[in-house]
Amino acid sequence: MSRTARASVTPVPTKTTARHRAASRPRRASSSVIVRSQSFANAIEIQGVHHVAIICDSLERSMDFYGRMLGLEINPERPEDKLPYRGAWLWIGPEMIHLMELPNPDVTHVEFRPTHGGRDRHFCIGVKNIQPLIECLEKEGVAYTASKSGRPAIFFRDPDANTLEVVEGLDWRS
Repeated sequence: MSRTARASVTPVPTKTTARHRAASRPRRASSSVIVRSQSFANAIEIQGVHHVAIICDSLERSMDFYGRMLGLEINPERPEDKLPYRGAWLWIGPEMIHLMELPNPDVTHVEFRPTHGGRDRHFCIGVKNIQPLIECLEKEGVAYTASKSGRPAIFFRDPDANTLEVVEGLDWRS
């Protein structure tokens, strides 16, 4: 199938039974899966997340947004001419965000996405103080929602409807 072709899937109506409803509920992984995963993670020695890739319509608009909202800077060491599309690598702590100017296969109209970003695909960054970001978002007119869990966290979207979560005070690296 070509990169631009889309498979057409027609749902087949089925009779819903209690067994089907129970099977569709979220389930936790079994402890044996977790043990195997942990031992495998130890074997390959995971070092962390290298980068998160984000599709954008306009590289300049996205770079401006991430620079103004989060103060992210370009990583000048990353090559610009190695990939067949425009992009930029932004530092976000010791990791990076890879902005990729490509056609987006996802719905980018916010009205068709979940109202609360915590119910949508997202990535999360930790900060020591969330209040300056909240003030910046309000000043810039960027909508955000508070975490439903009660944690000091917010969700907001970039100009291409990608969701970011920002949580305050988690010290997961110590």
